[in-house]
Amino acid sequence: MSGTALAAAVALAPLGAAAEEATFDFYISGIRAGEMTLDIETRDGDYAAASRIDAAGVVGLLVSFYYDGMAEGRLGGDGKVVPRRFVANSKSPRAERHTEIDWKDGTPSRVSVEPPRKSAPDPAYQGGTLDPISAGVAILRDAAPEAVCDTSVDVFDGSRRSRLTLAKPVAEGDALVCAGTYSRLEGEAHTLSSQREYGFEIVFRRNASGVAQLERIETKTNFGLAVVERRG
Repeated sequence: MSGTALAAAVALAPLGAAAEEATFDFYISGIRAGEMTLDIETRDGDYAAASRIDAAGVVGLLVSFYYDGMAEGRLGGDGKVVPRRFVANSKSPRAERHTEIDWKDGTPSRVSVEPPRKSAPDPAYQGGTLDPISAGVAILRDAAPEAVCDTSVDVFDGSRRSRLTLAKPVAEGDALVCAGTYSRLEGEAHTLSSQREYGFEIVFRRNASGVAQLERIETKTNFGLAVVERRG
């Protein structure tokens, strides 16, 4: 919910070009707290994606926070997401932070986090993980209904390693509801929740073309129920 996360792998088309743009509102305990955008482009087996979260509403008047990240990488023939580069700037009540990760063959080859965390996972042991934005490409983009959820992925953001596990989707009308579990494996706690493990729920809805689109994500935090809901 802090911008890392919420990701798992789904099948992606390796060829051709496509672009997706979506805007979401972010609520905590029913109060509008922010806005999130997600832009994804795929072309000839490559992807480029960006996401931003900004404070909004009454919360925006009281607290200044944002998350601005981008990633690029390769889509394998089986739809596997392989990151090449990740850059993020963030501001929270704790600090402003700039993160860069370069990847080589699925393993971080250079990691820069400024200011550095007190403790962070060793990049050499993060092979097979995805950065938060690449994880968003894997789980949050439009997909065939049979391709969503039912998977697990590890996410490395330079400061912590997390695992997200999604169960098989359950059909509820034209919606697909996926129960998920977030586990923080290494690194410091997030601002919104200090728990090492907690549940969350992702809801996709079939559009007029039968494609499953992300509609809603929700989870409990230290400040109440947090909801990310698609606008429009």
